[in-house]
Amino acid sequence: MKLFGKIRKLFKNHYLIIDLSDVDPPTRRLIEANLGQLAEINFDDGRHITVDQRRKIYAMIGEIDRWCGNYIEEITKKQLKRMFALRQGLYEDFSLSDCSIEMASRFIEFLLEFCFSNGVPFAGHTVDAIREQYGWDYYCLKYHCCMICGRPADIAHVHAVGIGRNREHISHIGNYVMALCRDHHQEQHQVGIYTFMKDNQLKGIKVTEEIAEMLTLGNWRQERGENIYSTEE
Repeated sequence: MKLFGKIRKLFKNHYLIIDLSDVDPPTRRLIEANLGQLAEINFDDGRHITVDQRRKIYAMIGEIDRWCGNYIEEITKKQLKRMFALRQGLYEDFSLSDCSIEMASRFIEFLLEFCFSNGVPFAGHTVDAIREQYGWDYYCLKYHCCMICGRPADIAHVHAVGIGRNREHISHIGNYVMALCRDHHQEQHQVGIYTFMKDNQLKGIKVTEEIAEMLTLGNWRQERGENIYSTEE
């Protein structure tokens, strides 16, 4: 089992205090039953997979494992690594203990797309672990999942279209959009868009031609060079 946390203190030269994250009751009991056993501690060296990347990977593997009914994460991990290797054209296995940062990033994006495309549900702590990952916002838009909690979502517009203008017939290219569930969309209207985005650390995604077509936003069949309509709230 892999656990992740922050080292808080070293004292008497050989005792560590570690603040563990996401420790549920079964894990706590397992730790208590294994006090005194050997454990391994990994540190980031700037070249190999980081602790944060590994945390994201194992969080998603755990969700996929429960979703597919294996309930043996090691088997699920091997299956996913094999699928990833086939898609990437890799002929050698890679280790999640010492692969490169780039390889880890590619594997994380593969896992993200797998989860979204297959409707794998995310627990709250998993969303917290991967929300800041590059690609999260894009896949939330593509698969209509809330950028904050992962629940089913609609597309929210950062900029208002303005009175007398039809959202279905204007160009959205250059504006920003977000995927928000009904509850968070309602909260956005209650507190105001900019306060909401600041509180939830959201930036939104700038609409490109590709995104406009993917989401069928407004006049997405526009030709290149058409004037961009941009409004302020």
